[in-house]
Amino acid sequence: MSKPFAEATLDIDAPPARVWAVMLDLDRYHEWNPFIVAIDHAGPPAPDAAMRLHVRWNDGTGASSGERITELVAPDGPRPGRLAYRFTGLLPTFGLVRATRLQQVDPLPGGRSRYFTREEFTGLLTRFLPLAKVQDGFDRHARALKARAEALSGGQDAR
Repeated sequence: MSKPFAEATLDIDAPPARVWAVMLDLDRYHEWNPFIVAIDHAGPPAPDAAMRLHVRWNDGTGASSGERITELVAPDGPRPGRLAYRFTGLLPTFGLVRATRLQQVDPLPGGRSRYFTREEFTGLLTRFLPLAKVQDGFDRHARALKARAEALSGGQDAR
């Protein structure tokens, strides 16, 4: 039996470093991201850092989730950038819902990037997840990241 998941991929007309800078500027998500509208965090993103994501579903309702960064590798030359974080709290502690989201930025020829994200869900309660809402959120997030990174790629500050 396959595990439920959500994923999105698209190409961005901006260099990996620009896409990465937008992804890691957690305090500005509210300016550009229609899915993850806020992130509570203490300090810059780092391995094992905790954060709380506040999401807005396409129907206008919202939710929040605790997450812990499990991987943080900046893009460097041909090496892709990778950001991964896992769902925390009571649901994963008791094996009811477990998930880790990966976001990857791959370099493409001509100073372009490919963005990829995937989150796979396991656990007893996964059949109750709003998977269609998560998929829609990933699609909206990817399109907004593309728009933001491309708008800033003209040599402007990543903010």
